[in-house]
Amino acid sequence: MNNYKIEHKILTLAHCAVMDNKEKPASFKVGDVEFTHWDFNHRDGWSTDAWIATTEVEADNFVDAVNILAKKLNQIIPRIALISQSYVEYFFEPFLIHKTESEVAFFRYIEDTRGGGLMFMENDLKALKKLLNQTEVPESFFKYWKDAVNATGYSAKLLIMFSALEALARERDKSKFRQKEDLYRDLLGDDLTKEIFTDGTGLRNRLIHGEYFSEDDDGVNYLEMIHKKVITYFNKTILAEDLLSEKVVNPQRHFFGNKTHGNFLIKNKDRSKVFELKDVIADFSQDFRNPKKYEHVFDDDLRKSY
Repeated sequence: MNNYKIEHKILTLAHCAVMDNKEKPASFKVGDVEFTHWDFNHRDGWSTDAWIATTEVEADNFVDAVNILAKKLNQIIPRIALISQSYVEYFFEPFLIHKTESEVAFFRYIEDTRGGGLMFMENDLKALKKLLNQTEVPESFFKYWKDAVNATGYSAKLLIMFSALEALARERDKSKFRQKEDLYRDLLGDDLTKEIFTDGTGLRNRLIHGEYFSEDDDGVNYLEMIHKKVITYFNKTILAEDLLSEKVVNPQRHFFGNKTHGNFLIKNKDRSKVFELKDVIADFSQDFRNPKKYEHVFDDDLRKSY
């Protein structure tokens, strides 16, 4: 077993104002995890919308160590969201993990980027004119779908997309679809319809009735699967020609939540064994390929054994 120190950034609009520890204001502990405001001093106050979660764990390797912290944060962070009534997220934020006494640390670098735009072209304009003149698809579907595209968060998007499909099924021509399940099968196919809309066990039923994602749902991107099925359905059934692109990478693009990341083994150029997440991020933010204070370590064997 190895000892690891982990620091994980948490992005939040909640300003940590717990001042019980006079030597380290704006911090508190939950079990063996310490939460500290990213930047706080009594003159300037809370100058950054972030916290740091810090802990030390015993584990066989750094992956197990990170998962130990993640399991704890998966319990703590949702409760902080309720209590603070503010945005709080850690999963898509950087972290640093250091094996005690090692000159090397593992750093997951994540930074915000601009969303990549998509072209609205002649075929798109033709599709718009057709959709404005058709009567088969109800207005409620388009409003739900717009809300889904504009929403952030996987479960939020899916639930709104389910409502869009239900709105579509409710209003479709009953001579073509005897009941809404017929449309779901025509749109999604048999397998995906069963996974989502089966009474009691389907994903839609579970999410809407308070059962969150299970381990069986891991690794399945239902959002992208449904999105592509809907685009194909509109091309073939509603528009009757291929006007909507079915090859968009990362559909439902958004202004917010766009990230770039990299996983690096790093060490101090002065061979110090001290690593701090804030300092590492500051250095890598200048030029993550050629940081000034740290250097990359390219050693696959070391990564496997770290």
